[in-house]
Amino acid sequence: MESTPNVYRVTVDFCPAFGYTFSMGHLQLKDGDTIAILGGGPAGSFFAMHMAGLCKKHGISLQVVILERKTFLTHGPVGCNMCAGVLGGNIVNMISGLDIIMDSKVIRQNVEGFRLNINGMDAHIHRPSSRVYTVFRGMGPRREPSSEGYTGFDSFMLSQAQKTGASVLHGTVTEIVIPDDPVHGACVVRYTDEKNQPQELTAALVVGAFGVNSTLSRKFGFGYAEPHYWHTCQTELMAPPESDFTRSINIFSRRHSRFLFTAFIPKGRYLTVSGIGRHVKFAELMDELKVLGLDRTLGAVQGQDLRQLCHCHPRLPVTAAHLPYHTRVVMIGDASVSRYMKNGIESAFITSRCAAETALLKGIDEAAFREDYDRNCITTFARDNRYGKAIFFLHKITASDRHLGKGVISLIREERELPVEKQWISNITWHMFVGDKPYRAILRSLLTVTGGLRLLMRSFGRGKGKL
Repeated sequence: MESTPNVYRVTVDFCPAFGYTFSMGHLQLKDGDTIAILGGGPAGSFFAMHMAGLCKKHGISLQVVILERKTFLTHGPVGCNMCAGVLGGNIVNMISGLDIIMDSKVIRQNVEGFRLNINGMDAHIHRPSSRVYTVFRGMGPRREPSSEGYTGFDSFMLSQAQKTGASVLHGTVTEIVIPDDPVHGACVVRYTDEKNQPQELTAALVVGAFGVNSTLSRKFGFGYAEPHYWHTCQTELMAPPESDFTRSINIFSRRHSRFLFTAFIPKGRYLTVSGIGRHVKFAELMDELKVLGLDRTLGAVQGQDLRQLCHCHPRLPVTAAHLPYHTRVVMIGDASVSRYMKNGIESAFITSRCAAETALLKGIDEAAFREDYDRNCITTFARDNRYGKAIFFLHKITASDRHLGKGVISLIREERELPVEKQWISNITWHMFVGDKPYRAILRSLLTVTGGLRLLMRSFGRGKGKL
């Protein structure tokens, strides 16, 4: 299996006199400086942890402060960062590499695989040994608060960042002041605290880790523009017991739908339904469930018509941000760039690590971020996302054509008899939705002559697997 793109590379010089690595000609962080991280979601927490590790390694002492409006300790959207909450094997391994163990209080479920349904025909892709976990970003649905002893993923990661020495201030950012001469002056972050009292924080570096579901992007005046995004729709339901919905992630695609796909993600007693489409609404998601014939199946669990426990409209970035850095300012996570249609949490990990390495080992001026963070991280994601757009376009064509849809389902059913490494279309589908392989590698696997001929044969009724 190919690994994810290499986005960690930095080029530095070493100075024994100071005892840490740095690059000549760039504005440097120095002992005692403060870093203000705007946002306490995964990107902000990961940055704090990466920076703590780098500081320990290179003998530098910095003050890292995370500013976050939410506590992540309440049920419903008010305590949640609105996300489908699927962790693939890559990000699980990355988190483990930070010596962090996610236990049963954080992980809601370890799923067995995927069930792909295209125009009413379905097939299973079983990977029971793969580590694919589901989590809630907050404490769970609004209408069914439970006392099961769980904690949200974001709250857990924020606590891990605090263990590395980061401070957390709860408040609402009101203004970000970037000095006219950022080389000789520091940034000022103004905010109101929990008692609604005005406060301010002086920082040598401001890290934007606020995603695309925030208004903070409007508070930067140097030309930054957040990524373009889709308004998607997400709702929480009670999960039907002892069914495919409680063991596997279900992906539904069909002809003539406004949704690229609809995912049903099991989380113990709950089921997260995530409708991925361009600016879709809640009513359209409910109509989609009716068309799929799932409204009665899922509604019966609650003994009545389908009733959502909680719903939200997450923004899903589909491009990279414009100019996500400036002298003394850098954006990470969704506020900068993320994997197309997938893996916001893994993207947060990678961008935060690369930005932290650039800031400490290269410099905190615009040129340093452009030469290192942009070139080795943002550009890598943006380039690979072009292949991702092609893959999902092909998926949409497949769902729109009954012959191709039949062929894909037929091949997946057939391949269950083969060793995992020989399951061509099953592996492509798995990597596409789990996000544990670069899109370029997935597309290269997809566009093989042998595989294409097999798909065409099954699509138009020849060979095994007729439906």
